[in-house]
Amino acid sequence: MEKPVSNEKLAYYQEFLDIIPMLFQDDVSVALADTKTFIDVRVSEGLPLNAKTGQAVPQGGAVHKTLTTGRVMIQEVSAEVYGIAFHSYSFPIKENSQVIGVLVVGKSLRHKYELLEKAATLADSLVQSTKAIDEIANASQFLNETNQEIADTAKITADKTKEIEKVIAFVKEVSKKINMLGVNAAITAAHAGSHSKGFEVISKEIRNLSGTTAASVSEIETVLGDIRQSVDHFSDQLNSSLLSLNSQSAATEEVLASMEELNSAAEMMKELASSI
Repeated sequence: MEKPVSNEKLAYYQEFLDIIPMLFQDDVSVALADTKTFIDVRVSEGLPLNAKTGQAVPQGGAVHKTLTTGRVMIQEVSAEVYGIAFHSYSFPIKENSQVIGVLVVGKSLRHKYELLEKAATLADSLVQSTKAIDEIANASQFLNETNQEIADTAKITADKTKEIEKVIAFVKEVSKKINMLGVNAAITAAHAGSHSKGFEVISKEIRNLSGTTAASVSEIETVLGDIRQSVDHFSDQLNSSLLSLNSQSAATEEVLASMEELNSAAEMMKELASSI
């Protein structure tokens, strides 16, 4: 502790110089000045003040302004001045309405700026993450819409396949009737005897046409069955994909909502840190 001062009121404030730093969580340096010099300076390792015991009060500074105006002076000193940012508080000490000294408290802003930096970093990270998730959501939406269009096309294809099946059924019925016509022509040729050569040729060609038609229809049915099976399998797979995409889209929306809340929290952190 420095040498006690002669003025009783200044000595009273001097007794509290060791207690004041205990009231703060940050690094705090304190000093006591009379109207001309610093009479007691207690410097924290984390916050060096540009003042020494016995040093004259510099003109134009916060202490000098408090001495001349009698008002409390509060100002923020940037890190460029002493290497670390801090708040400076200058309180006038009066006796019989006259300013006889100044109590100076320097409070480090290290924690404030560390918090501001972390909040800014968090905010930037959240912004980038939100953008990335938003892009994923847009891509999922686009893919979902594309898959839905494909699913609609697959349904149309399946419906067309059913229409083709109706045509095939009709052709099969026609083939049966052609075959019956050939059989009737053969019977007629048998009854006509030697005059039935023309009927035999016609009968043979009709039955050949019937057989060819039936074989073609059978092949078409086989191919159509394969197409129908492929379309059905594709539709099942596509429906599963759509369900998965819908679930993913819903999850992405929830994540985006959470990210928005985190962004708001980060902004609140920045505002809170700025008010410290």
